[in-house]
Amino acid sequence: MPVRAQEIHPAIVHFPITLLPVAIGADLVGRLVGSESLREAGRHLMPLAAGAATASAVTGLLAQSVVEADGPAHRALVAHRSINLGVGGASIAMAAWRWRRRTPSAGYLAAGLAALALVTYSAYLGSKMVYEYGVGVDAAGGTRAARGATGRPAAALRTAAGDRLRGLPSAPSPVPLG
Repeated sequence: MPVRAQEIHPAIVHFPITLLPVAIGADLVGRLVGSESLREAGRHLMPLAAGAATASAVTGLLAQSVVEADGPAHRALVAHRSINLGVGGASIAMAAWRWRRRTPSAGYLAAGLAALALVTYSAYLGSKMVYEYGVGVDAAGGTRAARGATGRPAAALRTAAGDRLRGLPSAPSPVPLG
């Protein structure tokens, strides 16, 4: 089964969601405690975060071109896209600025924290598009919470443990293996 355009975005979107807070966090803590190694980590991670954000934005635009999103789903998609394009551009500018300086400035850190807030809200919108509106997914019956159950971590752990004891199911391969 070939990989579809709309499947690439959710597969890689977690990289910028992870790299941006780690880069900003390393810079922030490095500045607060005077750690040059943490500041260097932040300096090297920010270009990776910007690259991941760029790849995520490109794949998000590809996904947008093939998914169905009307009404509230479309409004969420437009906000999600607009925020991410802005944060992607800002992360590229931040990476270029940060690469040329050994120590992050207060302004850079403030911009980074603002970017983190925007990325968090955009991730919320992305999850709302998928889990509430079903954008880009084939129907699978919704969630248990939608049918009256509540989230129970202990029950989820028992289910995962039982599944593991029974063996791992084989997932369909995205690439023919024969």
